[in-house]
Amino acid sequence: MKRKPLFVVGLLVLGMCAILTCTVAVSAERTPLVDQDHDGMDDDWEAANGLDNVTNDATLDLDDDGMTNIEEYLGYTDPQNMEDSRVVHDNRMLVFIGVALAMGIAAITSSIGIGIAGAGATGVAAERPDKFGRLIVYQALPMTQGIYGLLIAILVLNFTGLTGGPEFAILKSPYVGWGALAIGLVIAFSSVSAIPQGMTASAAAAAFGRNNKVFGQGVIFTVMSETMAIFGFLVAIFLLIASGMLG
Repeated sequence: MKRKPLFVVGLLVLGMCAILTCTVAVSAERTPLVDQDHDGMDDDWEAANGLDNVTNDATLDLDDDGMTNIEEYLGYTDPQNMEDSRVVHDNRMLVFIGVALAMGIAAITSSIGIGIAGAGATGVAAERPDKFGRLIVYQALPMTQGIYGLLIAILVLNFTGLTGGPEFAILKSPYVGWGALAIGLVIAFSSVSAIPQGMTASAAAAAFGRNNKVFGQGVIFTVMSETMAIFGFLVAIFLLIASGMLG
């Protein structure tokens, strides 16, 4: 039965990775109604967006956002707004997915770990209610992975401008979105350590119920299970710096 939480989390992670792998950008076909200059863009659309509908200007970049006018037309983006480009759209989507993975998986694994530790601590508290205060420490330790996920999610959203301020300045960078996705995956995978940490905390609580002197040792054993989550958190910070979001 103890393997069931790991199996469920594994399926969730693999399912999300499969969704990400299968996600592709699809450009809808768009046929102009009237096209005097034969540049593939509708004349009314060109007139409305400040383009010349009697000169072939399909390969020009009016707003200098890295997308040609024809790409803006086919992508339903604004050719006069450098914030409205495929790079910004793709990066924004990847940031959302990365943040969802970081916080979502960390919340799931922390909840499982807290539940396992709480189940063991509750049994001890039923026989020794005087130890309730210190038993809370064991149950709280697997919560830290969720805290790492929350902190990273806040940092990513803040430094990409999605929680306020101009976002295109950083989201125009080519690797910001992939960096955010990598950060989300690092936190998601390393947060699985909350489950064995919950198991260790449960065992430590049971040992503490029989011997008051092993409380400190139990805390140390429980914290050791969190080492991989700490490494993951540090790597996430370095990825924030490497992708240009921090520093």
